[in-house]
Amino acid sequence: MEPQSEPRAAVAVVCSRSAPESVLLIRRSERIDDSWSGHWSLPGGRRHPGDPDLLHTALRELGEECGIHLRREQMKTAFPTVEARRRAGPPFVMVAPFLFHVDIELPTVLDPSEAVESLWMPRDFLLDPARHVLLSPPRFPAETRFPAIDLKGLPLWGFTYRVLLQCWLGLAARSAPREQAGFKVACRILDFLLGRGLTLTSNWVDGSLSKAALEPAVVKFAVVRGAVPVAAVLSQFSAPGSHVAAINILEVRSDYVRVTGLDFEEYLICAEREDGHGNLAGAANRE
Repeated sequence: MEPQSEPRAAVAVVCSRSAPESVLLIRRSERIDDSWSGHWSLPGGRRHPGDPDLLHTALRELGEECGIHLRREQMKTAFPTVEARRRAGPPFVMVAPFLFHVDIELPTVLDPSEAVESLWMPRDFLLDPARHVLLSPPRFPAETRFPAIDLKGLPLWGFTYRVLLQCWLGLAARSAPREQAGFKVACRILDFLLGRGLTLTSNWVDGSLSKAALEPAVVKFAVVRGAVPVAAVLSQFSAPGSHVAAINILEVRSDYVRVTGLDFEEYLICAEREDGHGNLAGAANRE
């Protein structure tokens, strides 16, 4: 099934302008049918047939989930749509985020079927670079890491993290243009591997070699010889640094490293064994 390019859902980014400036988050209830079950999230959801537009969807969901009822006139900015990845059904849904300003941190009355906790997160908390790391969320393998902030023992990550950083704060990839940010991180990882004793077999090339296996996601790949030191790479690149906000996913295995950029383009470092055999196609077509 092809993913939908038009937004089918909306979220409310509710910002309190009182000192310290903060944004409303909820922790979603645990539900089997919810791709974001248990996650820290922005209030929001899918557009209903009776919703006249996506702004109405954001306001309705905010009222239903949090008991906060705002007016259309309190919407300050309609951010560009953002892609939200899913575990089931279509691979992603496009979501329209709307920014609302309120004078104070409003109390919430949560619908327990939707959310179990809410908090107003200070803007300064998000602006602290020491808090931004790569984490493995619940139900993901330890070798797969996402940019995140540890928030009360759970990661704030994925779609919500990207909306807050890229839309609300405008922090992503300040050190490089968006289309170059992920590749710069992949180059840093390649240099790290070479510094750990792996040898370069093929420097970065476009996904034209083994093209059928690499399309459509992998835009560049390189090949090294030797096993990837998984623990060392994860330790080095999970720590705070400018690379965290420049990617969407880091996956590290003994036979490859995959870096997913801000537009979900992918850069692959494939590790050949000492006998010269590797698993390029397997890495490109992993689940």
